[in-house]
Amino acid sequence: VSRAWKWLGRLFRLCFAAAIAGISGYIAYNWISNPPTTQRRPKGPEAVLVETTPVEMETRQIVIRAMGRVVPANQIQLAARVSGQITGTHAHFVPGGRFAAGQKILQIDPADYELIVRQQTGNLTRMESDVRLEMGQQTVAKQEYELLLEEVDEADADLLLRQPQLAAKRASVEVARATLEKARLDLDRTEIKAPFNSVVQNRNVELGSYVSPGASLATLVGTDEFWLEAAVPLDELKWIDFPDESDAAGSRARVYNESAWGGHVHREGRVIKLLPGLESKGRMAQVLIAVADPLGDNETGQPPLLLDSYVRVEIDGACVDNVAHVPRSALHGGARVWVMLPDNTLDIREVDIVWGSAEFVYVINGLRDGEQLVTSNLASPLPGMLLRTKDMPWGPTSPKRERKTDGAAA
Repeated sequence: VSRAWKWLGRLFRLCFAAAIAGISGYIAYNWISNPPTTQRRPKGPEAVLVETTPVEMETRQIVIRAMGRVVPANQIQLAARVSGQITGTHAHFVPGGRFAAGQKILQIDPADYELIVRQQTGNLTRMESDVRLEMGQQTVAKQEYELLLEEVDEADADLLLRQPQLAAKRASVEVARATLEKARLDLDRTEIKAPFNSVVQNRNVELGSYVSPGASLATLVGTDEFWLEAAVPLDELKWIDFPDESDAAGSRARVYNESAWGGHVHREGRVIKLLPGLESKGRMAQVLIAVADPLGDNETGQPPLLLDSYVRVEIDGACVDNVAHVPRSALHGGARVWVMLPDNTLDIREVDIVWGSAEFVYVINGLRDGEQLVTSNLASPLPGMLLRTKDMPWGPTSPKRERKTDGAAA
């Protein structure tokens, strides 16, 4: 009996193992024959990340930028008007020396001219004495004429009364007076004085030099005002105000010399004239700008504006109303801009540019106040494409993925 139970136990275990193996094989066969599949949702449009700036329609002033050279407003060759030896020079009579208007610069030897003045003074005294003597003789002649009983004509009466002689003596007095005035004037001209506030640019004579009338003594440059010849494109002239006959002030200008003064220091000036000729190299118009007190004599702290300096100038032009300031980098294809519409789609527009510089342009038509101007680059811009900014939610179907545009921040 015990042996029979042992065989039954073995048979049960064997059947149980076979059942397990069969069930496992069946499950594996069904898994391989019918693998699971995934359901994919259709991919929706993906928003492109861009940077935008709000459009502001406002009044803007046009600023014309140009380069120019500093030239003298007043420059003369100081010349002698009498001849003689230079016997005195001012201590500041050197290149760079400053003189006020009327200040004495040089002295020509006055000895000869002082003698001429004394001589002509004596000559005038003698002539005046001759007039008085002639008037005495005329009195005697008149008495003799009154004793005559005969009638004489008017011409003979003048001769009898010595009228021509008196007229000649009086004319000699006038000549003597004029000669004396000329001698005094020549004496005064032995002092060479500055005709205006000036600085010595070149000196041509020294102490002891002999000069003749018309000889160049020095080159003087006026210090009250310097001029700046600025080269301006022809199409920019319409924005500049030039003074007219009513003495209206011209456009304001700011002069910069970064290499000498630094980037934040400038001098103020005014547009005064438009020169009649074009600049020889660039064929641009030449605008004349006046800068008062260029060497800083009257205002402390003002940097000196030196002659022949090549400087940068900004001229305040006219104001234009209802324009948008658009960076030139946001301008595409000459006159197109990209606008992000309220539904977050792209709109490509043609605009009208009223004025532009290298950095920005002023748009007068094509934009409205408050619109979002796209300032970043798009690789393939298409009207209606979906856009977003960094403060907007992610695209509807790509919560973990982001497409960046060139220059857009993550």
